[in-house]
Amino acid sequence: MIAGLDIGTTKIAALIADVTDDMRLDIIGVGVAPSKGLRKGTVVDIEQATESIVHAVEQAEHMAGRRIESVFVGVTGEHIRSMNSKGMIAVTSPTREISREDVERVMESSRTVVLTPDREIIHAIPRGYVVDGQNGIRHPEGMSGSRLEVETHIIHGSSSFLQNVTKCVSRAQLQVNALVVEPIATAEAVLTEAERSLGVALADIGGGTTDVAVFTDGEIYYTGVIPVGGNHVTNDISMGLRTPPEESERIKLQYACALREMVGDDEVVPHRPMGSNEERKVPARVLAEIVEPRMRELFELIYEEIKKSGTAGMLPGGLVLSGGGSLMRGVADLAREVTDMPVRVGKPMNVGGLADKVDSPVFATGVGLLLYGLKH
Repeated sequence: MIAGLDIGTTKIAALIADVTDDMRLDIIGVGVAPSKGLRKGTVVDIEQATESIVHAVEQAEHMAGRRIESVFVGVTGEHIRSMNSKGMIAVTSPTREISREDVERVMESSRTVVLTPDREIIHAIPRGYVVDGQNGIRHPEGMSGSRLEVETHIIHGSSSFLQNVTKCVSRAQLQVNALVVEPIATAEAVLTEAERSLGVALADIGGGTTDVAVFTDGEIYYTGVIPVGGNHVTNDISMGLRTPPEESERIKLQYACALREMVGDDEVVPHRPMGSNEERKVPARVLAEIVEPRMRELFELIYEEIKKSGTAGMLPGGLVLSGGGSLMRGVADLAREVTDMPVRVGKPMNVGGLADKVDSPVFATGVGLLLYGLKH
């Protein structure tokens, strides 16, 4: 049994799965609770965040009919940074055969990057090994050589942030199997092997943040977090239509469209402004004029991250969108227009059991945490 905990700004999702004999996952429990005590992926109130985690986990346990003791936990936030590092060692065995210890030593040498005392490494992921100058080696163990090199993708974050997340999970009476940076998890659920090999970007649009990851040659190459998400659209609707936050969220989920040109002239949006009990109607084009600039800005920021990675124009796999923000009408069309890349919306793949319960981009990270747990 494996459990995943997606701690987001808008919602906390707990997922439980059984591992089948052929090493596949069957979803047996799903729980969702509104996120309290979090802002843009960061814990701002430990008591409230713990309470939200407990609610989500209890729902999932009730559905599964089982108790869980440990979870793979998804983390995000502006504090997440990444870099690519290299390590090199001499192979010292008399036979010059590369051992598991050699692989561990070269990985350790690639992790010796200079970080400030308030930061720590969350992931060190090997992108590829080089044996005596020969590139593109995935599994060097057992090969012959005198020099072993590795290129590693290192993701690091704020120590205090990571400690606070761990503290919330511990207070919910759960052990942390591993902290997993959310785009790493999401990629497990929504990207195909072919896309990773060709080169692909992933953008997971959450409530408070958008996670970006770039894959080349089948491996992770770049990770970034943008402090803009679906909640910014909700705030814009509140300002534009003078509606309370809950009403603005409902309007966004039911009526928002990311492209003005896709909205019909006869479409209207019923809404209740702040302090009024009367329902009013506004043309849907007015709503689209509020929503489109923010979504356009978000895709420009996503494309900036892709350019920052140095892979713009070199990703035939295109851009895959996930997260709640990817459900908005017209979102893929706007993303294509802004980035000039092929775009699709990614739903979780490779799970059975109650798969219909998680058949939405909203659960991509949660399912990805389970798949990550299965692998590791």
